[in-house]
Amino acid sequence: MSPIHTEIPVVFPCENDPLVGIINKPESAGKVGVVIVVAGGPQYRVGAHRQFVTLSRLLASHAIASIRFDHRGTGDSAGELRGFIDMGADIQSAVNTLLSHVPEIEKIVLWGECESATASAFYSYSDPRILGIFMVNPWIRTEAGLAKTMIRYYYWHRLFEKSFWTKVISGDFSLTASLRSCIDMIKSTLSSSKRNIDSVDNDAFETLPLPERLAKSCQQFTGEMFILTSGQDYIAREFNDYVKASSIWQELVACKRVTLKNILEADHTFSRPEWRHELFDYTINWLKHVKSFQQDSKQ
Repeated sequence: MSPIHTEIPVVFPCENDPLVGIINKPESAGKVGVVIVVAGGPQYRVGAHRQFVTLSRLLASHAIASIRFDHRGTGDSAGELRGFIDMGADIQSAVNTLLSHVPEIEKIVLWGECESATASAFYSYSDPRILGIFMVNPWIRTEAGLAKTMIRYYYWHRLFEKSFWTKVISGDFSLTASLRSCIDMIKSTLSSSKRNIDSVDNDAFETLPLPERLAKSCQQFTGEMFILTSGQDYIAREFNDYVKASSIWQELVACKRVTLKNILEADHTFSRPEWRHELFDYTINWLKHVKSFQQDSKQ
């Protein structure tokens, strides 16, 4: 039988705005809690967002307390939408709220998907209470990065698809528009290749392009990181290609503070039950590792 847990609706302040969240509190909570940073802008919370509810309840069944919440300007929370690059105060408020409601917790793991994964990394190194980050398909979209991804994974493979040539032969295809789109992407790729991928060293993090800012944020963070990507997702492919070309990421992987895993057939939102189960299994198993790592470090 799963341990008993309670779901506690909370309204908590973030600067001058009230945020809405739900805490899942086990009857006997462990010393590591999870802050689930919900992705997406102003939208109705259905579909993929259901997995955050499932994840929270699963964590509670393993004696792990969590909070999931809407950041400012999204869901049921008040305030203006600031976007994921300015979510630090929201995450800090959620961390404070979880710790105040579950005093057994000593350390926090941030869990985020897409832009909320990136936002979690941006915040992580500024708060010593953060023990680790679980990131799913981190968002580092740039015009040049998208261009490289589309050329490599879309345009090239499209040439070998029967449906493409069927459209060409039938005349249901605009060669001019497609060539223009492809040429624009090639130009973006060529312009970005003139600079070193990790070239910016001294600028403030806030001014860096997304790929560099995420890499340097993770470099600053001293905890452990788990990054799970979907094999059938262009956002994940853009991230993975950047990791392979970045000296910062290669150093992080080499020192074993970062674990990289990929679910080959999965889409961006893990829409099939088998993909979602695999995502949750990775989450639970890694959290068990993080908790044991915390205990060992105290001895």
